[in-house]
Amino acid sequence: MPRFPLIFCFVAYGLIAQIAAAKVAVIANRTVQPVMVQIQRTGQAAQPLAIPSGDSLPVFFSHGLRVRYGEGLQQEEYPLQASSAYFLSRGPDGSRLQLEQIGLGEQPVTATPAQPIADPKPFAAQQAVTTIEVKVFADDDQPTHRSIWVPKLRQRVKAASEILERQSGIRLKIVEVSTWESDENLTSFIQTLREFERKVKVRPSQLAIGFSSRFEAQRGRQHLGVTRLPLHSHILLRERSRNLLEVERLELLVHELGHYLGASHSPEPLSVMRPVLTRGPQRAVGSRVTFDPVNALLIAIMGEEIRQHRLTDIRKLSEATRKRFKEIYGVLNLAMPRDPAARQYLRMLALTSKRAKQVVAVRRQAGNPLVRDTQQILSELIAFAAQQSLANAESSAEAAETTDELTNWYVRQAAKTASRLRSSNAQRAMLLALGIFLDDTSSLRSLPKVGTFLTQVESDDQHQKRLEVLGKPTMRERTDLTKHFFVSAHLVVALGKEPTAAAGLAKEMQDANGGTGFSFVDMAANRAGITFAERLLEEKLSLRKIAESFHVDDYLPTLRGLDEGLTLEQLEANYGGEGQLTVPQQLEAIEDRVLSLPVYDQ
Repeated sequence: MPRFPLIFCFVAYGLIAQIAAAKVAVIANRTVQPVMVQIQRTGQAAQPLAIPSGDSLPVFFSHGLRVRYGEGLQQEEYPLQASSAYFLSRGPDGSRLQLEQIGLGEQPVTATPAQPIADPKPFAAQQAVTTIEVKVFADDDQPTHRSIWVPKLRQRVKAASEILERQSGIRLKIVEVSTWESDENLTSFIQTLREFERKVKVRPSQLAIGFSSRFEAQRGRQHLGVTRLPLHSHILLRERSRNLLEVERLELLVHELGHYLGASHSPEPLSVMRPVLTRGPQRAVGSRVTFDPVNALLIAIMGEEIRQHRLTDIRKLSEATRKRFKEIYGVLNLAMPRDPAARQYLRMLALTSKRAKQVVAVRRQAGNPLVRDTQQILSELIAFAAQQSLANAESSAEAAETTDELTNWYVRQAAKTASRLRSSNAQRAMLLALGIFLDDTSSLRSLPKVGTFLTQVESDDQHQKRLEVLGKPTMRERTDLTKHFFVSAHLVVALGKEPTAAAGLAKEMQDANGGTGFSFVDMAANRAGITFAERLLEEKLSLRKIAESFHVDDYLPTLRGLDEGLTLEQLEANYGGEGQLTVPQQLEAIEDRVLSLPVYDQ
C-alpha cells in the first residue's frame, strides 16, 4: 500500500494542540495485510482491534487511550491523542511494524516501552450510535418503474449508512421515499440543486437526498453530486449514466455524505474523498469503500459533535472542534493547493465563526433595535452567500454563474430571516439589509445620513467579506438592475418615497450629461424597487410569500421598448418634440407598467 503523502507526515507546524470535546483517534493500516492491535482505554481492560489492509478505523474513548502493536518481542505501546490520526506501516526491511502520527498541527507524543496489558476482551464500539432521519427523492425523469428504483435506492442508502456508522457512529434512517418534479428548462446542475432545495421540504427530518436523472454522469471533473456545506439539509446526485457501476454510485453517495459530515477532498488515490471518482478502485474485484485517515478523523469528530451536542447547524460547532477542523483543513489545503475544497471549508469556518460572534454582539447591543435587526439579516445573507460558493467547489465553470435565480435565493433568505425576528422592524430591516448586501459599489456609503447608519450595521471587515462571496446576482440577467431595484428599496426606508424617486431621476440626468447616458430601463428598476418597498411596508406584500416564492419576473416589469444610453441632446430630441412623449409622461408609463404587475395590483 502507498505511504501517506509526505506533507501529512510532518509532525508539527508550530501550533499548540487543541483537544476537542469529541474524544476520538483514528488508526490507519498502511500495510498489505490485516493488523491486530490492542486498545486500552483508561480504566478499562485492553481490547483487540483488527484493522483491514488499507482501512482507517476510529477509536472512541472518554479519558486516556493507549495502543499496543507489534509481533512477538517487538511490541511497543503508544499513547494516542484525541482528535488525531495515526498510521501503521512496515519498516524498510518489511518486517517491523511501526506507528506514526499524521501531522495535523498537534504536538507529537513519543512511543514508550510496552507495559503489561490486562487480558484482552472482545472489542466493542464505545460510542452510542446516532440516527439521522433521511428523505430520499428521485426526480420525475426517473426512467424505471417505482418498483425497481425504490428498492435500489433504499439498498444504496442502507449500504452507505453501514459505512458511515462504522466510521463515525452516524446511522441513516429512511423515513420517506418519493419523487419531485424537476424543471426541464434548467441547464445547470447547480440550478437544479436550488430547485430541489426549494421544492423539497426536509423537516422534521434532517436530510433530503435527491437522485437526478435529468443530467447524465460523465467521466472527468464535473459535479456528480453536490451539497453546500457540512450539515446542509440537501444533497443532490446525478443518477443517469450508462457507464457507472452500482458500487461506483455507492461511492458517489458516500463521498457526498462525507462532505455532509465535514470531509474534504483527499490526495489519497484509494480514498472515497478523492476529487475525481470515476474509473477508480471500485471497479477492482473485492474492493471496498474506504476513507483516508484524515477524513475518517473529520467525520468521526463531527459524529461526536452530533451525538454530544445534538448539532444540526455548522454555525453552532463547538469552538474547540472549529479550531481543530481549521488546522486539518489548513494541512489539506497545503497538500492540494489546486483543489478548492479545503480552501472553501476554511472560508466557511471563518465566516460562520465571524457570524456567530456578530450575532452575540448584536444581542448584547443596547442601541437601536433597527440596527440590530438589520445586522442579523445581513449576517445571515453573508453566511448564505458563502454556502452558495461551497456548492461550486469542484467546478470553476459553474462558480462564475450569473443568474436571476441567485437574486431570488438571496431575497427569499432575507425574508425567512426577517420572519423569524418577530419584530416590528422586520420589513424595514429586510429592505435595509438587502440594499446593503446587493450593493457592490460605495453608492450607499457615500450618502451622509445613509452612510452613517450603514457603518453601524456593517464593519469594514464584514464589507470586504461580503464582496468576496456575493457573486453576481441579476435581475433580467443584468447586475446593474439588481442594484437599482434594491438600493431604491433601501432608500425608501432611509429617506422616504419622494426623495428616493427624485434622487433616481437626478442620477439619470447626471448620467445624460457626460456619463453613461439617461436610462429609462434604470428608472423602471428604480420605480419597481420603490413600489416593492412601499407594498412591503404597508403589509400588502407578506414576508411569508416572499420567502416562499420571490421571483424577479414577478416584481420587475418587462423592459421591452425602453430607451437607455441617451445623451441630453438625444433626450431633448426624442422626448420633447411635438407629438412625442415627454420625460414625465414616459415615467408615468413606466409607473403603469410596474403597478400593473399582479403582485402590486392589489
